[in-house]
Amino acid sequence: MKVLKLSARTLSVLVAATLSAGCGDGLQTSAAHNSAGVPAIAGAFHAFAGVRPPGPAHPSLHKSWVSADARRERRLLFASDSGLDEVDIYSLPGMKLEGQLTGAGFNNPQGMCSDTAGDVYVTETNNTEIDEYSHAGSLLARYPDSIGFPIGCAVDPATGNLAVTDIVNDGSGPGQVLIYSNPSTQPKLVSNPSQYFYYFAGYGPKSSLWVSGMNASGGYMLSRCSASSCSTIGLSGGTVYYPGAVQWDAVHRSWVVFDQRCRDTTAACSYPVSPNGVLGTATTYDSYKGGSDCDLIQGEIATDRRENVVGGDYEYCGAAASTFNRWAYKAGGSPTKYATLSSSYSVPNGVAISTR
Repeated sequence: MKVLKLSARTLSVLVAATLSAGCGDGLQTSAAHNSAGVPAIAGAFHAFAGVRPPGPAHPSLHKSWVSADARRERRLLFASDSGLDEVDIYSLPGMKLEGQLTGAGFNNPQGMCSDTAGDVYVTETNNTEIDEYSHAGSLLARYPDSIGFPIGCAVDPATGNLAVTDIVNDGSGPGQVLIYSNPSTQPKLVSNPSQYFYYFAGYGPKSSLWVSGMNASGGYMLSRCSASSCSTIGLSGGTVYYPGAVQWDAVHRSWVVFDQRCRDTTAACSYPVSPNGVLGTATTYDSYKGGSDCDLIQGEIATDRRENVVGGDYEYCGAAASTFNRWAYKAGGSPTKYATLSSSYSVPNGVAISTR
């Protein structure tokens, strides 16, 4: 673990001080930098903020379990709780809790992704590794990350390669994308010279890889990556304020980017985006109480008989319990199904759908 270097490159309020998070008036950039040269970002805290301060994982309140029903389900939602350091497993479309994984000491599990076989990958930010689980919840492999602090991931359906986004590297510098062909070989590194923070990634047609993040001043950035490098996608037609997920929507044949601070508020939304960076009409996501979703950290478009978006609502700015949800897409609005999280320490973070 990279514990000693962590204190020298803490990400100002981008650090995941999740349990003390509260609402702010909007994301603003500051000229101040910390000792690692990382810009201080003022405004609202966000759960999906990078690396927690050094220390042990939160003590798990549960032992790992997976129901017999879950093993028979064709579609499952794996959802990381970075507050309790565990992964919940829900049946789809009913959102019934079917299991919980505490792992061998999860420490800040955040972004997630899945492959065509139904295996699920969990980025373990503070443990600096990526854990691969089967549809039945068995640990299959661990991908070590000796370069930086992993936040998001995506699997290329054409090649099976695993792309992992490091929010920053181990030397307190800019992050990068790591592309693994398997757990036992060194990953290939690609990056965009203009990008500093790397959040989420998504694969599209012909192994195209898009990555959301920020520049060194805290401005939103979207990159397109090839096998050797990444370049900036210039956005027009609107503004994205805080990095969320980025995905290929195979039904509508377009890319979709999520914004954790839609229109510079505490609302969450997503935008279709054309290949040349033009943002379309926003879809806004509400909580089960009817108000704005406080923080949809990672949303995922799920396609079965109809399209849905699954993701969490970290209710740090409201009075409702935090939840994992399923929303109709592109309708948005209130969730059609949800599962409330009983612990006040829960931080709903990443999601991935396992289909077999």
